Amino acid sequence: MFQDCKFGMVKYDEKEYNHDIIVHVDGSVTARKKEISRRKYGTSHILAEEEIKPLLHEEPDVIIVGSGVHGALRLGEISMKADIIVSPTCKAVREYNQLKEEGKRVAAIVHVTC
Repeated sequence: MFQDCKFGMVKYDEKEYNHDIIVHVDGSVTARKKEISRRKYGTSHILAEEEIKPLLHEEPDVIIVGSGVHGALRLGEISMKADIIVSPTCKAVREYNQLKEEGKRVAAIVHVTC
């Protein structure tokens, strides 16, 4: 579960992260591979479908995208069928926690800055 959120940092499972992260369905955390979106769009502020696709193999009920404290990250062209919720990061982490409490299988991609 997320414990804190502010510009440049989220706290998940008692550990602080000052970089973008992916929270997998099993609760493990990996760094977001922003270079995928940079190669496709020239910026990491547009989330490429290729960053989301690997999460589908984990069979989440929903994928939460924390779009940054000010909501700067947006979805690129998405053709796959997935339940994706995009919200500013601090709201997104609350939504993640709520869905986990409801017993949902949730994954998240979280942008920690703008």
